[in-house]
Amino acid sequence: MFLTGYSGIPERGKRMRNYFGMAVLASVLLLVGCAGSALEGYIDIAKEKGGVSKEYLTVLKKWTRDGTVYSEFETKVRIVATYKSREFQEAYAREYSRVYSLTGSEKKRKSEALKGLTEDGLEFLFYAYIPDKTQNDFDRPDSIWTVFLVDEKGDRHYPSEVRRIEKVTPMLEEFYPYGNPYHGIYYNLVFKPISRGGKAQPDVKLVFAGVLGRIEHEWKGDSDGVRTDQTSK
Repeated sequence: MFLTGYSGIPERGKRMRNYFGMAVLASVLLLVGCAGSALEGYIDIAKEKGGVSKEYLTVLKKWTRDGTVYSEFETKVRIVATYKSREFQEAYAREYSRVYSLTGSEKKRKSEALKGLTEDGLEFLFYAYIPDKTQNDFDRPDSIWTVFLVDEKGDRHYPSEVRRIEKVTPMLEEFYPYGNPYHGIYYNLVFKPISRGGKAQPDVKLVFAGVLGRIEHEWKGDSDGVRTDQTSK
């Protein structure tokens, strides 16, 4: 005899399975939700240390994005990127001048040098953590990653330079306090100039894509109060 409408699983077992599924989902959502607050935690620690000013750290936070891809409860990849916009470079120059007590002429030379970088192209500094360090190879010609920039027209732009920062100095760690050189790697990323659409800073989306997942960081140019960090497996 065949019984219809019977799954073979007791009702109590069904409920337990549903509860377990909801608990796992809630845990995953919690992990994803924590990704956005991780950067704030690093910034808060830096403020307490007092190595650099709160004013600089506020601008750093404004122009920095943090994204993580998870596999169940494990981190597959975490990438934090700072867009070295004109506003950021000005804040950096002021803070560097304060920390190193530069003279008036030295401050001017530093500011002009950083301003020249923003006019020559778009520059980012990013930190990448991947448990398997052999996969942290963004600067290799045969990298497992593709990195590109998407402008507001939807056009793609590929970097003119991806450079691994081999020597992580105390200054780098103080000015970009969201990484750990013992676990991850800092990189410098440069793109050629793109259309600004009449803005001081163009709207851009920075994409890191590979077999481990995809992370997108978005900046809304002049009105960059909108923070967008997207990750996908």
